[in-house]
Amino acid sequence: MLKKLKNSRLLTGDSTYAQLLRTYIVGGFNLVFGLGISYLFQFFVFYSIEIPLRTYLTNIFAFSIGVLVSYFLSRRIIFKLSIYEGGIKEFVKFLVTNLINLVVPLFIWFLIDLIRPSIQDNEIQFLIATVLIHGFILPVKYLIYKLFVFKDSLNN
Repeated sequence: MLKKLKNSRLLTGDSTYAQLLRTYIVGGFNLVFGLGISYLFQFFVFYSIEIPLRTYLTNIFAFSIGVLVSYFLSRRIIFKLSIYEGGIKEFVKFLVTNLINLVVPLFIWFLIDLIRPSIQDNEIQFLIATVLIHGFILPVKYLIYKLFVFKDSLNN
């Protein structure tokens, strides 16, 4: 059954639906990977730094590592492009687009700090808020990737 699912047109096709499904799969992996990195930085690496600076630094470092991993996964899995091609111009577009993943969460965490800063101290609430924030951003990122970032590579 797993082999049948793996070879289904929904996962292997080039339709927008297949690409969007793969975006959620890659996004899920990136989310778990990012949560692991965020958790590590928030509660271990930057633990001695006061909130909210700790949360801001956590988001910046997790973003920096995550954007590199996400670029290669997006090229290979979502759009079925070689990870060895692309170029600096494409990576810069990807990086700029992914600033959404940095700026929007930082802004939301700023608002959370104003309204209910205790969320940043609670491990479970921190993880839930992070999942929700990034889950809402994902479909917008897919459209930007397809129409702007990887447009030239997809047309070749």
